[in-house]
Amino acid sequence: MTRASRARRSAVALLTAVALTTVLAVVGAPAVSARSQGASGDPTGDAGRLSGQGAEPTMRAGSATPGTRTKRLTLEWKGKTRKKRYTRRTKIPGIGRLELRCQPKKVHISLRAGKRDNETQLWMAKYEDKSYGRAVAVKTVRIYKYAHARDNGKGGTGNPQREGLNQGNGVNGVENYGKGYGHGIISQRGSRNTPVGDDALEPVTTFDVNWYWNDFDYPVRFRYCKIDMKLVTTFSPRLGLNWHGDSDAAGNAFQRTRVPSIGHVQLRCNPGRRGNKLVSFVPKKKRTRIYVETVQAEGRVEDQVRTRNLKRDRETGKIGPIKIPNNGIMRFYVDKGKKTVPFILSSYQKTNDPRGQRNTCEIAMGQFPQ
Repeated sequence: MTRASRARRSAVALLTAVALTTVLAVVGAPAVSARSQGASGDPTGDAGRLSGQGAEPTMRAGSATPGTRTKRLTLEWKGKTRKKRYTRRTKIPGIGRLELRCQPKKVHISLRAGKRDNETQLWMAKYEDKSYGRAVAVKTVRIYKYAHARDNGKGGTGNPQREGLNQGNGVNGVENYGKGYGHGIISQRGSRNTPVGDDALEPVTTFDVNWYWNDFDYPVRFRYCKIDMKLVTTFSPRLGLNWHGDSDAAGNAFQRTRVPSIGHVQLRCNPGRRGNKLVSFVPKKKRTRIYVETVQAEGRVEDQVRTRNLKRDRETGKIGPIKIPNNGIMRFYVDKGKKTVPFILSSYQKTNDPRGQRNTCEIAMGQFPQ
């Protein structure tokens, strides 16, 4: 074979490899349905976060707005590092302490409440690739002493509580490789055995998190892990509704709050089997639009995530009302034209117990990391 023939053969092989790589990249890319995109696109920035094999989870940039405090928490280590740090901790204002832990034997997010007597919750929509495709699960980490109005204090949980990020087991503990992302909200209120409707709302902290680890089945020098989290604590304005027992709901089932630069946000959680659970926005600008995402339960993303794009109603001046799920997470991207302001909401409700004192509504809402 001549030198020219060998050169042509090498060029053809190279082009074939490039073409095959391109095809595989297209085939391997996550499918995004029209419904998941919404009528005006998806402003969440989540598309593609699970695709590829990149070892560096990325966190979108963002800045604090009036009434909020933003912080970044990153845990990263490599096997060859002499002094590896397997945990990172931060304070959650008014609530307690959060910990990230990544070791071959355990990978989790842990929350410790300052007061176990209170009702403390960490809600998270957790996204991962599973055997059946792209999956999501709504997880709730709860810390409490009293499970309901008549609990004697023995029905509660331990403190701290954790949410594991691994799916299975491996040679040294968790599986060899793991990757995913999530977003959620941390909130607190008085205990379930007391009325809380008149209590001042505690600040809520929202978060967005990525995680990646690899080679945990292999010798130490090959191992790598990174968890990257961004947190936003909203001190003002404080959005939320809480009541414990039907009698506590009287006068505490509705909230209308002014949110600077947006307008007003209205929350409603009426008692009773058919009581309305709604959120509405009353924007200052007529052209304001909102992208709404609701996540419940666990399963395929296309089955568990519902999205809508809503405009301001000319007659009422509102966007909504939008139904709040009994147990779930919602995200709202308020598009004012030049700027989009995101929020996240968690909801736990029980309103159909014939023993009215055991019914409850716990809704928390705060600005979401951009």
